[in-house]
Amino acid sequence: MCIVRSALLVSSLLAVACAGAQPPPPAEPPPAEAPAPAPAPPASAEAAKPAPSEAAPDSPAPAPVPPKGEADPNATREVTYVVVPEGLKISVAGARFLVSASALQVASGWGVRLNVAATALDGKSHSLASPKSGPLAFAGAVLRKGKSEAEPFGDERAGDGELVISGEDPSKFNRTWPAKGVRVLGEGDSLDLQVALWGLGSDKDSRRPVKKFCHVRMQVGKGKPRAILEPPAGISSK
Repeated sequence: MCIVRSALLVSSLLAVACAGAQPPPPAEPPPAEAPAPAPAPPASAEAAKPAPSEAAPDSPAPAPVPPKGEADPNATREVTYVVVPEGLKISVAGARFLVSASALQVASGWGVRLNVAATALDGKSHSLASPKSGPLAFAGAVLRKGKSEAEPFGDERAGDGELVISGEDPSKFNRTWPAKGVRVLGEGDSLDLQVALWGLGSDKDSRRPVKKFCHVRMQVGKGKPRAILEPPAGISSK
């Protein structure tokens, strides 16, 4: 009897213990993952541009400015042309040049002679570069009879002289074409002669070339040809 009661007592206690036990609390769900940050708005066109110090230099640097008091060697100068009975009056940089051209017989052919008288318009003296060949520089081409291509030619400067222009008396000089050793013009030949000044300025240090001084054309036929003096191509005269 004691054993049975003990067994019953144990069973009762277990039943009571089981009846009074609370179920374990449910496991907490894992914390939700934080939402991914929204993508940043695209940068504006202005913001996308690199800083000035970082930008690649895609444009050439400005041309250097000559120091104060020094003339720009590339600056253009106004040149005026007036056709007169004697030839052509050319005014540039305070000086005036009266130029004439004529055909010149050389041996059995023909050449050209240019005569120039220079004066000062502003009452100041002016300096002309005058190398061995004189103040005038020649370049151009000759088209020979029966040829399809012209023969080009051009000067090479030699020496370094000076001719001063003043307002008191005209400074005169001349030059002929062709130079020694160059074939003269014969019948059927034509000449295209471009004339420049080696250098013109108020003094030696300020001299610059006058690249488009005048132009001479000549066609040789039967008899004495005529040298036609005119302003450079593309420039009109008054």
